[in-house]
Amino acid sequence: MIRRLLRDFVLALVMVTAVSAVIYIYVGERLAESPVHAVSRWSRARAVSTRVSQLDGTVAAALSEMELQPEDLVEWQMENPESNLRRLWHMKPADQKNASVIALYILHQNNSISPMTAWREAISFVHYSRKYEVPLTLAVAVANTESHFDPGARSPYGAAGVMQVVWRVHSHLLRAHAGLRVEKDLHDPEKGISAGTLLLSRYIKAYGSTERALGRYYGGPVSRYWPKVARNMDRVISYGLEPGI
Repeated sequence: MIRRLLRDFVLALVMVTAVSAVIYIYVGERLAESPVHAVSRWSRARAVSTRVSQLDGTVAAALSEMELQPEDLVEWQMENPESNLRRLWHMKPADQKNASVIALYILHQNNSISPMTAWREAISFVHYSRKYEVPLTLAVAVANTESHFDPGARSPYGAAGVMQVVWRVHSHLLRAHAGLRVEKDLHDPEKGISAGTLLLSRYIKAYGSTERALGRYYGGPVSRYWPKVARNMDRVISYGLEPGI
């Protein structure tokens, strides 16, 4: 009698174990998701949808050309809340359009740049050009001339980043007014653009002439530098960027 009961108990235990394994394999993941997690996931999806609806149509069109969706941009920004991407939602439609044009232009000029880096740079150009009162077409053209928008660029002279700024010459100014702390910050695409546009602004105000300011920025004969920058200004305007600030 005892042996029969023991046998039945073992069989029942085996069956319970088998059923538990099946449940774990097939529906365990769903059962593991708590109501709190489910609500959090729903809230995030709703937030993404809301933010997508706030973007100008030109942003969606540019992302489509990059084989991306607006949701990709929103998700990336939500994962990197301190990035300048957050500023896109505070821009007027005209500025969102300019950012879209610049992002596409960057990728067409340098296909080694990732789409997300292109957007970070494009939005930074729009933001810092307004902040430092530098013509947007000029800032973009200088970056194209200097580095083809490569944040990792570095010259033998020590110029670094998108705008090719020399840290040992400008470190005091950049720490005080552009939020950079160390030289490697110049290789951050957003901080590098902040540094370059700040310098352009200072030189334009000091010299009262764009060409003379560029000569100071270049550190050489402006007769060699200006034609390259002017050509790149015309090029980005042909993409649809609005001239001026």
